[in-house]
Parts: sequence; structure tokens; C-alpha cells
Amino acid sequence: MEKIFYVYLSQDDPKKSTMKKLERYGLAIEIPLNKIYNKLYLTPYSDNFLLNSNRILFEDKGIVVIDGSWNRINTIENIKGKNGKKLPLLLPVNPVNYGKPGKLSSLEALAAALYIMGYSELAGDVISKYSWAQNFIKTNINPLNDYMKCNSDEECIQVQDSYF
Repeated sequence: MEKIFYVYLSQDDPKKSTMKKLERYGLAIEIPLNKIYNKLYLTPYSDNFLLNSNRILFEDKGIVVIDGSWNRINTIENIKGKNGKKLPLLLPVNPVNYGKPGKLSSLEALAAALYIMGYSELAGDVISKYSWAQNFIKTNINPLNDYMKCNSDEECIQVQDSYF
């Protein structure tokens, strides 16, 4: 699977990095920040939501998760690339930010992105590596299915507003 990448910002304990664990399972590849430019990448600072139609870019260039700490989220505000997308709101089940809408772990963000783009089986594969994450898709199944059907930012906002 050479489609899932991550940039590790060294802002937390590497032993707790969900993306480093995925790399040990052969499900993700660490890359330097300067390699994200043409790839699809997740950032809460984008003006545009991730849509199902972004699967074409994912299939061509892959997806990048920026693996850092929510306590230092402002450090990624100026990351620039052509294809940054934000995720619509979902409920995290991770132990640190449980139930705080939008504060997903890197693993949850990746699984959500894959699911929204129509890769529910791959989303399940990455989520399966953590026992605490097993309920992420179940908890968010209705919004995930609705976000997957969105064709525009406006539709994402309507769906998001209907849940949150």
C-alpha cells in the first residue's frame, strides 16, 4: 500500500504515534514535509472539505496525514500544498479527546478520510490496529455515510450542521 503517507512532527511520544504503528504494520510510509505538495493531505486549515470525488487524487498521488499534537495545532497552519482538505466534524473515540467533535487522532482522521472516499474496507483495516478505535466507525456511521454522498462543500456543511 503505497498510498498512505504521514509527516511526523515529533510533538508527542513516538511510542504513542498511531501513524508510526501503522507504518510498522506496513500500512503507512513516513515522508518529509516537503514531499506533500502534490499529494492529498488533511489539514483543519483548508477552506475545502474532503469529498468522495477526492478518491481520484488519492488513487493517483496518495494521502498524507500530518501527525502532530492538537495542543500545538497552530504549528501546521502555514503548511502549504496544492491539495489540502479538511474533514467534516466527527466524534473521536480516542482516549485523549473522546467525544470532542473534530479532535480526531491521526488514525481516526485517516480512517474517516478513507471511508468518505469510499474505501470502507481499508478504513476498517487501519482502525483494526487499535482496540480503542474499534468503535470509531460504528459511532460515526451515519455522518460518515452521509458525508460520503456529498458532492460539494455546501452539502458537507448541511450534513455537518444536521449532526453537530
